[in-house]
Amino acid sequence: MKKLFLQLDLCIGCQAHSLACQRVRNQAVTLQSTCVEGVGNLPVLCRHCEDPACVAACPNDAMTRDEDNIVRRNPARCTGCRSCVLACPFGVLSQGMKLQVFPLGKCDLCSSRVAEGKQPACVATCPTGALRFEEVDEIYGKEGETVIGSHSVGYSTYIRRP
Repeated sequence: MKKLFLQLDLCIGCQAHSLACQRVRNQAVTLQSTCVEGVGNLPVLCRHCEDPACVAACPNDAMTRDEDNIVRRNPARCTGCRSCVLACPFGVLSQGMKLQVFPLGKCDLCSSRVAEGKQPACVATCPTGALRFEEVDEIYGKEGETVIGSHSVGYSTYIRRP
């Protein structure tokens, strides 16, 4: 299973991921980065959680997790109740909320690009290689140890070298 990983020490906060997403979707995108003191700049992107709170909270089944482990939003089923926004522990879904409806598509890890054998646009555009789309087993060893860093916190996963 592939996931999106961020290597914290390489992220320079350039916002290239946001521009790439905007270009691929051909629409305005409100992806942002946030600066965490003592850690660095972090792109604010959907983490496609294993047990997504947004999916559990949605009363209309507008939020789902598919067989590829991608958390998707069906805009036709969304009533703008904001239950998913309140449930998301990372505050990702609040990005782009206006007038109680999502004006933008939710990150789907560029599934159409991935199906063509390409990287998600944010990964392909990252000038420092901080964003990576990798098999989980390549990032974590068989014993669960991080292969490229010693400190990891949720994202899909943030990875920070010591």
